[in-house]
Amino acid sequence: MERQDLMRNVLQAAADFNGRRLWTRFSNFDCFAVRVPGQEEAMLGVVMGDAGEQFGLSLFRGPQAAACLTALSGSGGAGDDLVEGIDMLGFTLDTFGDMLPEAQTMVREGGLHPRFADQVPSFLVKRPGRRPRLPDDSELRLLLMVLRGAIEADTRGLLQPATLEKKAGLCTLALSGDPAAPQVAVTQERWQPREGPRAKPFASETQGLEGLPRLDETWLVGLPAVPAGIQGDDRCLRLLLVANEASEFVYQARLVFVGEFGDAVDSLVKAFRGLGAGGRKGLPQRIVFSSRQLHEAMGPALQQAGVTCLYVASIPKLQRIAAECFRFLGGGLPSFSEYLEDAGAPAVPAPDDLAGWKEADRRVAARFADRLESDDRLGSARAATRYFGDEDLDYYFDAHKLQGVTMAYAAWGILDYRPTGKSRTRAEEMLAKGLPEAEAMLLRARMAAHPTLYRVAGHDPKAGTIDLEDVLLGGAVTVHDQLCSENVDDGMFVAARTFPAGRFHFLELAGPPLGAGMGIEAVEFLQGCGMEFTPDGLRRDAHLFGWLWDWADNWEANWKRPRICNTDGDDLVWHTASFHAADPQAARQAMLQRRDITLDEQAGELVWFRETGPDDKMPGDTVTLGRIEFVGDELVLTVNSAKRLAAARLWLEKLPGVVFQNVMVRRWDEPDEDRPMDERIAKPEPVEMTPELSAAVQELMNRQYMKWLDTPLPVLGGQTPRQTCATPAGRQKVAMLIRTVPEPMGPGSVRVPRQAMLEDLGLAAEPSPEPPSNAQTPLLFEAAETGSPDRKVGRNEPCPCGSGKKYKKCCGRRTS
Repeated sequence: MERQDLMRNVLQAAADFNGRRLWTRFSNFDCFAVRVPGQEEAMLGVVMGDAGEQFGLSLFRGPQAAACLTALSGSGGAGDDLVEGIDMLGFTLDTFGDMLPEAQTMVREGGLHPRFADQVPSFLVKRPGRRPRLPDDSELRLLLMVLRGAIEADTRGLLQPATLEKKAGLCTLALSGDPAAPQVAVTQERWQPREGPRAKPFASETQGLEGLPRLDETWLVGLPAVPAGIQGDDRCLRLLLVANEASEFVYQARLVFVGEFGDAVDSLVKAFRGLGAGGRKGLPQRIVFSSRQLHEAMGPALQQAGVTCLYVASIPKLQRIAAECFRFLGGGLPSFSEYLEDAGAPAVPAPDDLAGWKEADRRVAARFADRLESDDRLGSARAATRYFGDEDLDYYFDAHKLQGVTMAYAAWGILDYRPTGKSRTRAEEMLAKGLPEAEAMLLRARMAAHPTLYRVAGHDPKAGTIDLEDVLLGGAVTVHDQLCSENVDDGMFVAARTFPAGRFHFLELAGPPLGAGMGIEAVEFLQGCGMEFTPDGLRRDAHLFGWLWDWADNWEANWKRPRICNTDGDDLVWHTASFHAADPQAARQAMLQRRDITLDEQAGELVWFRETGPDDKMPGDTVTLGRIEFVGDELVLTVNSAKRLAAARLWLEKLPGVVFQNVMVRRWDEPDEDRPMDERIAKPEPVEMTPELSAAVQELMNRQYMKWLDTPLPVLGGQTPRQTCATPAGRQKVAMLIRTVPEPMGPGSVRVPRQAMLEDLGLAAEPSPEPPSNAQTPLLFEAAETGSPDRKVGRNEPCPCGSGKKYKKCCGRRTS
């Protein structure tokens, strides 16, 4: 099985497994056993999700599987170190944007390109004494076999939850054959839990402790996990932590590898002998261990020396002290960073080495994140008020986490923030201190770039690229950002700075992403705040992009749904009226005598229309008011407003033998389930827009947009765009207005002809980016707001060419 097929299969299997909602029957204390060929020990499967989170499956493997599961689910808890002995394979549902880049890459290998907030399977392997990692192909095949086997057993009603203590035994799956479609045999098997390994007492190291002074203190001792590791070494690191419970003074804090247990014991004994921080000799009256192994190894000898020893699986105070230690060590001691990372600096990537530049950029981003975590300057109310206009930093971090607010603030705080006029930025300090050359190049590129407001002109999630147009200064750039390309929509706006990396360009957020309809108002807001739209002005006023977070909140809170109307200004409501016609042929001939009725021979319908006037915004020479067709002796009229129906009834009921019967009314936004059954059951498959139709509509829209340049606009004080261009300020405003016009909504690939509009007004400087050939772009018609991006045209919907006919009887016929 090829890697891509394997990933696709295991992702689908994980989705199918979670789709069965097994957590409603399995608690986190229940499990089932799995036996596969080639493995002597059975695995224990635990369905996750009973607590309403961490949905997925954990497979405990090896001789200690039952002991680890018992300890994790037992009331005593696992303690600091038992987890390191776990041999586990599994997955959980995680937010895609929160996953590590390597895990995101694995999901993409399966052909998925999720958005930032989407929940997707995140796979994990944890071997004894080793750091968690991603599974290899053989482990993925094993997980695939177990998932498909469990699904098959559950489909047959044979997958039954049970605890290890169940006398009748565990539900046991014996799997064999193809991992994607295994053969499954289900039995009940008695399970004999094995006790986990116990730590060997360290008697020799504790000799002579009896003579030490006695301290009227309680010490907290544990081995919390270190949230890092040494590059190239997958062994788990622990921090031996010895602290005074009352004062929280730390006597000992030493990094030790899992498996080198003697180092931890030796460090603890040194603390007793006064060789740790503080230099005080003595044994405390009481020691509380959160490490089961340390308690088992040291407890007997310390008890003989008169020390009361207790084991508690979780000590909140010790966990808090550990977090402070990690924060201090990570931000203030170079030796700690050197201990955790490979001392050798990576070489500068080749100009066309995208992966190499991305890795260097991840290192820069990690430095930004570390600064934000440990730098008091960035965490101050003064800095928060400068960027957000509000000192409540936690609110913005919580409210806009998914929009990238944390890194946007960190970037501003490091690149732009100066507490005083003479202060150096943190970026300047980082360069002065020294960075690996590739990281220094990327940091200097960030510092040289100015933030601005970009419009997303196109994006390609498969290639990981985004085409951006600079709304404020003009110009275009294509950036490589895989995660961002999966989370943007064409036409939206993003406050950011772009900077070169080899032959590529990368993106750094400077403010919030904004919807397609927010562009020109955001520009006006920034102008009102005094921002100068020049490169130097944008750098100087970079903090104003941070004010957009609060502005966007208020914009969305006060946004009102636009009124959808037809070209007459009537509310858009579809009316299908039925009339009885005593003589259908006579009624038909009478209507054809009218000047406002024409025959659509291709559709076999009569069209009620009027000629367009100077105030009409609809492209073309006529506006379709309604359509009429005969079904036996029934005359059926379709119009899109109550006013048009009333007007039609005035002349229809004057025709010989025509009598009104009833009318069906449907709003344009009516949910599908509220529609008549005949409109829901037999709805044909939608038909794609043809290139010929798209080209014809684009031509119509081009004429309409060029006409717009000479149309008086309220946003321009009643002047036309052409008139407004008489002054430099007006030229800048019109250029930004054209760059922020939302793309038309609807199916097809029709675009606003921005470049042609700018050229016609003499405003074009650089060509706007062309969207990727596979980009989906909406289309604008009489009721533009009713459409939705990236959709197909239903055969019974109005044709997007603006004729007023149903698609199946207009351009859809030519498509067929």
